[in-house]
Amino acid sequence: MRIESVDDRILLSCAFRYALGRRTYVVSSVVKTILDNWDKLQEHERLRFKKEILEHKETWGNLGDNYDEENWDRILSKEDK
Repeated sequence: MRIESVDDRILLSCAFRYALGRRTYVVSSVVKTILDNWDKLQEHERLRFKKEILEHKETWGNLGDNYDEENWDRILSKEDK
């Protein structure tokens, strides 16, 4: 999926919030889409993704199964431009 419109951004945000903390295959798809579009995302969007991931981990103690955590960590380790 390429982020090309406001609707695409809204859908990605919804998918992100759905996937965060779940133990499901969709986590890897959402993370892949975010990372594939990282340079197209606005800085505040990138920071919001990171902030919400960290807040979820702090609140719930984990981000899902180990595989899920590894995927979310790929976003956390991504540098902002």
